Amino acid sequence: MRLCGKKCSVGTTCIIRTFVKMEIYDYIIAGQGIAGTVLAQTLLLQGKSVLVIDDPALSKASKIAAGLYNPVVFKRLVKSWLADELIPVMDDFYTGSEKLLNTNFYFKKQIVKIFTEENEKAFWLKKTNEEVGRYLSKTIQDDFLNTIIYNPLGSSEVIHAGNLDTQKFLSAFRDHFAKNNCLLEEKLEYDQLQITENSVTYKNRSASKIIFCEGFKVLENPYFQWLPFKLTKGEIITIQLDAGNEIPVDKVINKGVFILPLGNNTYKVGATYEWADLTEMPTEKGKSDLIDKLNKVIKVPFTVIDHQAGIRPTVNDRRPLLGIHPQYPALGVFNGMGTKGVMLAPFFAKQLVNFLENNIPLDPEVDLKRCK
Repeated sequence: MRLCGKKCSVGTTCIIRTFVKMEIYDYIIAGQGIAGTVLAQTLLLQGKSVLVIDDPALSKASKIAAGLYNPVVFKRLVKSWLADELIPVMDDFYTGSEKLLNTNFYFKKQIVKIFTEENEKAFWLKKTNEEVGRYLSKTIQDDFLNTIIYNPLGSSEVIHAGNLDTQKFLSAFRDHFAKNNCLLEEKLEYDQLQITENSVTYKNRSASKIIFCEGFKVLENPYFQWLPFKLTKGEIITIQLDAGNEIPVDKVINKGVFILPLGNNTYKVGATYEWADLTEMPTEKGKSDLIDKLNKVIKVPFTVIDHQAGIRPTVNDRRPLLGIHPQYPALGVFNGMGTKGVMLAPFFAKQLVNFLENNIPLDPEVDLKRCK
């Protein structure tokens, strides 16, 4: 409502009433990293109307991530948490998304584990006969890429592994959301939220709930600063090898660092883990650490062509954070995927949607209630 500034014949000032049309959605999703994108698409597949609010200049973690998925924990050679349940859901979601967007970003690969000790090799062979063995090759290769890789004790492979090209995935869905009027590109202003028990309004947009998928930026959120995050900084470098020294595109090398082929003889190499410096700026120390480890793996010269850093939204108990705010039923969170977001997000997005829409209880291990 505003004043027109003109005097009417009766000497009063006219009032012009301006009404802004309210846009109504089922859900508002704050953040378009891996978690927010997967949750938004899961809701859309359920026929729900969604608005994604995201400032592309904010957190870079999802965009620079290698997107690796691995069903095995190398340190103990056991199955990754819920691997048997996560992988089928992950496969369905990403392959379905590729068909929807007519873009390829989900790739099946084998992770080549380079052995550093004889007892490590023996332990691997023993584990192939246990439950985790469905993900471990029984074959030991003695000469894998010996002209390029230091591999004196041989190697074997993790199967049912691979990677998501996160940058391509996020970009394709951003275009999709924009095309379908599901995207608002701006930094969310928390003081513009009007919250009731059954709804939330942001400027001229209203929804039954807003779900925050902001990665580590959720700690700037006045409603969720109490979440038990233990953030981790990670740095990666991108290298180029000379022609003739190619690593097959369907293999990922693991020996102290991962080496992920990107095509055109370029490779992502990572990653570091840092808990003190939680800026998103790459450091010379991080770069030096990666180069030192890489020199123990690769025999041939390489050139560093890029260096990036991001903050992982890791949680103290290493489990995702899902659920509804204990005081504000219209506020929810979908976060804490840590280093395994590619695997975790599709499965737990389905679980969260079932909770929101069908009142099916969340797994207690991921339910926000455990943080009280």
